[in-house]
Amino acid sequence: MGTVDVSKVICSLDEDFMCVGITILFKKGTVLLDSFNIIMRRSLEAGMLEISWTKLQHRASLRGGDRFRKAHGDKFFAFSLSHLKPAFVVLIVGTILSSVVFIAELMLNCLCKRR
Repeated sequence: MGTVDVSKVICSLDEDFMCVGITILFKKGTVLLDSFNIIMRRSLEAGMLEISWTKLQHRASLRGGDRFRKAHGDKFFAFSLSHLKPAFVVLIVGTILSSVVFIAELMLNCLCKRR
């Protein structure tokens, strides 16, 4: 089972969400360092990362092909951080309001105890 357009099945983020770096430590003066650098450079220049990414996308499209069949105009959009903005606004406003009410309760409690 193949798909016509993989980009309509896979929905990716338009923004960089996370960047991960891998660090490999070698002892100073080890003979493996030069050979490891050569292997890594050649694999990146040969496009091994792009090949594995396209295979992953194709595998995902084959697994989820039956779930994405002409649903509501066959349009998908990328979910970005701007979609979460209303939720964070509500969270901040709720935090501010609850802090104001808490401070008002403390002040009212102090005034009641003085009387």
